[in-house]
This record gives sequence, structure tokens and C-alpha cells, in this order.
Amino acid sequence: MSAVIAPVGLCGGALGAVRTNGTRRGATSARALGFKGGEGMGQSASLARRQVAMVGPKVASRGGAMVTRAETGPRETRLGSILTSIPQRLDLYFRVRSGRKLLWKVIFAATGFYSANVLSLTFGVLGINDVVAGAFCLAFAEIVTRSFYKKAAPGKYWDFLNWFKLGLCYALVTDAFKLGS
Repeated sequence: MSAVIAPVGLCGGALGAVRTNGTRRGATSARALGFKGGEGMGQSASLARRQVAMVGPKVASRGGAMVTRAETGPRETRLGSILTSIPQRLDLYFRVRSGRKLLWKVIFAATGFYSANVLSLTFGVLGINDVVAGAFCLAFAEIVTRSFYKKAAPGKYWDFLNWFKLGLCYALVTDAFKLGS
């Protein structure tokens, strides 16, 4: 049986719970994970992997399991460590299931569509700054297009921003067809 890494704080079980093929095999204590007393505010944290022993009856065939834990060090608060671990957590979120990326592309395109409708309705009703709003939409679309297609392998953040741009442009084109008919 292979053990799966259970990130601290993302699993439904206790701190550092070890999961083996989807079942929880028990929780490791903070001391077993290597936490020392007195760690807290004002210290840095980073994700690290350690080999820890399974809690519970020892079975020779199962061995140890990999557990992701936060190592703390000087000069970074807990909030800072959470904010700096967000890219790693997002990578893990999209790596778990492949359909999530498609779902978020659709969500970003729909958000772009909604944003363009709000912009066109707001500036259309007021009758002022229509040209400025159009210029900002055009500049945004051109900057995103240039940045996205300039990279050899754009990341998922640029991919999502490109889908937002596609929704924005689609909404503006459909509004133009509605006004022209």
C-alpha cells in the first residue's frame, strides 16, 4: 500500500493525519512531526516533507509515510506563511482532479462576460466616459493577449486571465450585435 501525502490543514482529520489509499490511519502528534515548543508569531514557515513512523500497530509491510508539515523559522508570521503557501496549495488543488481546470476556465469566461455587461450597461446609461471605458477594455485585452502569446508555456494564471479576456470580448461583441440590429 502506498501512502499519500496529506497536507497539514487541508485534510479533514487531525493535524498531519496520514492517509493510506483514502483511509485515515491515525494522526501523528506535533512532537512526532518535529515541532518544538515555543514556536509561534514572528517565525517563518515553509513546507517540508519528513519520513515519520505510522501511529498505531506497526506492520512490517507498510513502513513509514510521507507527511507534509510546516517548518517554522525566524521573521515570518503565520499569516505570511499561509499567504506564501497559496501557490503550492493551488498547484495541489489543480493537480488532484483534471476537470477542475476546465471548470475554472468556464468560471473565468463567465465572469468576463458579466463584467463586460456591467461595464457596457453602466457607461451606456450614464452617457459619459464611453470612449474611456472602451479604451481600457481594449488596452486590457491587448496587454493580456501580448503577454499570454509571448510566453513559450504560459502558466495557469495567464490561462485563466486569457479566458476572462475571451469572456469580456465575447460580451462586447454580442452587445454590439444587439445594438446594431
